[in-house]
Amino acid sequence: MINIRIYRNKEKNIVSFSVKGHANADEYGKDIVCASISILTQTAVLALHEVGYIDVIYEMEDGLLNCKIPDNIDSTKRERADIILDTMLIGIKGTIGMYPHYIELQDEEV
Repeated sequence: MINIRIYRNKEKNIVSFSVKGHANADEYGKDIVCASISILTQTAVLALHEVGYIDVIYEMEDGLLNCKIPDNIDSTKRERADIILDTMLIGIKGTIGMYPHYIELQDEEV
């Protein structure tokens, strides 16, 4: 199972996210559930850096992706981050809608 945790601040902005595990929906290399979540989350990290100009803090290994938005970004970067991360979350929820038995999502305030 893929476990996704979204962490938000009091203003409801996503400040970090974590993705752990594998869907095991198919054999390695053919698992479209894992591939979908990997593409959505890794593209978000790249977009935060390349489109949002935000130096995110991230860790990526097999079956693990952690990403944190720096606390001290300005309002323009925060707005870009919100658009990118909200778009990522829309994709994740859509994937959960198609494959609910393979993904668990927790969205919480920290």
